[in-house]
Amino acid sequence: MRKICIHFQVVQPHLLRTYRFFDINQNHNYFDDYQNRYLIHRMADRSFLPANQLMMDLIEKYPDSLYLSMSISGSTIMLLKEYYPEALDSFKKLIATGNVEVTGSTLTHSLASLNNKNTFLEQIKLQEEILQSTFGVKPTVFCNTELIYSDEIGEWLYEAGYHTVLTEGARHILGWKSPGYLYCNPYKTDLNVLMRNPILSDDVTFRFNDSSWDQYPLSAEKMIQTIDFFPEEEPLVNLFWDYDLLGLVQQDENGIFEFFKAFLSQLASSSNHQLCTPSTIVKSNKTKSTIHVPWAISSSGEEKDHNEWLGNELQQEAFSQLFKLEELYKKSTCEYTKLTWLRLQNAFHFNFMSTKWFPHESVKRIFDVYPSPYQAFINYMNVLNDVKLQLEKTIK
Repeated sequence: MRKICIHFQVVQPHLLRTYRFFDINQNHNYFDDYQNRYLIHRMADRSFLPANQLMMDLIEKYPDSLYLSMSISGSTIMLLKEYYPEALDSFKKLIATGNVEVTGSTLTHSLASLNNKNTFLEQIKLQEEILQSTFGVKPTVFCNTELIYSDEIGEWLYEAGYHTVLTEGARHILGWKSPGYLYCNPYKTDLNVLMRNPILSDDVTFRFNDSSWDQYPLSAEKMIQTIDFFPEEEPLVNLFWDYDLLGLVQQDENGIFEFFKAFLSQLASSSNHQLCTPSTIVKSNKTKSTIHVPWAISSSGEEKDHNEWLGNELQQEAFSQLFKLEELYKKSTCEYTKLTWLRLQNAFHFNFMSTKWFPHESVKRIFDVYPSPYQAFINYMNVLNDVKLQLEKTIK
């Protein structure tokens, strides 16, 4: 019986006010309350709430065979708590079923793992605290921002107490190997590595509504036929998606909810497939071999690297200046400004500065509010400079 691991990432950025609407060193409310309220309601109404209801209905129908995993960033939890508590309650209800494993992640969908260990571990610790206080869970599986992973990041995660990490099945890493096996970190062999099947996952994300695709329209039956075509000796299929795929990236009228309803129902009622959480998989499968990831990979683009966030001089300069403030963060006594610095690590801020344009990656730019990457950079640096001033003022 082939095991299917389905994981969803739930993320929503805190959008910044544009520089016209705050004065450096006078108004330190850097975040756009109106936009953040509007977008979290838009996201929840179109995606989170109907998707959670779909998952609840399916779990009630298949309580002993439908299992999923989910990572939900602390930033998203905070936005829901502030602007849409009913939507947060729907996540609590879903997780309380016991059929949804909550994985660890960074508090603010942070890129800290691409910079240094200390800030990354701080993000993990703060995320664990908010998961415990909100859902009463302590994760042992980790899903990093955009599936970013390397051997070194794996060592840090093992040190933080995690036994499994989810990442991308990047072709240049796997080579002739398949993502359909359980791997482990080469230096911390007790750290299991589950690798996403990029072709099947991207079929739904990017090609579901593409009428020029030779498999259009994608159906649950076609998806399962493809899964069944894999060699019998491959025990796993790992499918990882952003949760806003349901209803926002792919809209309801295009049939995305009906697709997932049929897909999950057929898997849950199948005698040839078993829906599993990551923890269940690692308990019941032997590790195939080590997987060596010397440089950071991610689920981004064709290259599966970090160029979407650090691929140009604007992004690299902003990233460098951001992490130069780490020591000030540690010494500051102002919790609001410290949280702002953590929020400025969010991957979306750097995505807004990207000059890397691919038509199929437009789904990544749902929240883009800037007319150009240069405007995004200017606004970000203005905020960052003011945060620096506030951190300096509040050093203990």
